[in-house]
Amino acid sequence: MDYVKKTFFGRRKGKGMSKAKEDLLSTRMKDFEIILPTKGKIDFFKLFDFTPKKVIFEIGYGDGEHIVNMALKNPDIAFIGTEVFMNGNASILRKIIDNNIKNIRIFPDDVNLLFPFIPSGVFDTIFVLYPDPWPKNRNEERRMINKNNVKLFADFLKSDGNLFVASDHPVYIPWVLFVMQNQDSFTWTALKSSDFTTPPKDWETTRYEQKAIAENRKPIYLNFVKK
Repeated sequence: MDYVKKTFFGRRKGKGMSKAKEDLLSTRMKDFEIILPTKGKIDFFKLFDFTPKKVIFEIGYGDGEHIVNMALKNPDIAFIGTEVFMNGNASILRKIIDNNIKNIRIFPDDVNLLFPFIPSGVFDTIFVLYPDPWPKNRNEERRMINKNNVKLFADFLKSDGNLFVASDHPVYIPWVLFVMQNQDSFTWTALKSSDFTTPPKDWETTRYEQKAIAENRKPIYLNFVKK
């Protein structure tokens, strides 16, 4: 597989991060953090004290609401999450600890650093939920859904695995559909408009999504299955 070296654009640590969050990150991150190996791929199954029936990957979990609620409802499934922003990492750590969650492991950095260490066919589902849209045309290469990443996701997923993308941005949704229509590894599952305008069964919403709906920004839910 081809891994494109990328530079993260933006501030990882937000202004006004509390001392409590900084202390949490420094003392507890080690208990849940995925450490990149010096060679070879990561064995995600060995990160847990049980044998997961599925492994689900969420890229950019924000404050962790979606992945945490899924993990609480599915203790026999392993959840791998990444988030580059430290405030979000502190928030998910607090949720994991307070709820005594055993089935989440996190990579608290740029997901592009993790990609080369992910083995083929390990994930059942990949979630890319409300990513930074990078709406200007000159920044298209920074979008998480792009030609190169779609090839990587196809490799990471099991046969019939799902790539699930949600966004409320009027530039990002057409972009995703354009990219996905110009590849041969995935099929869009939608048969009618309600398949992408309503959330799927057992959907775990987030505060961001609820704010978008309250502000009349319509979320779109796109599910692609690996051929």
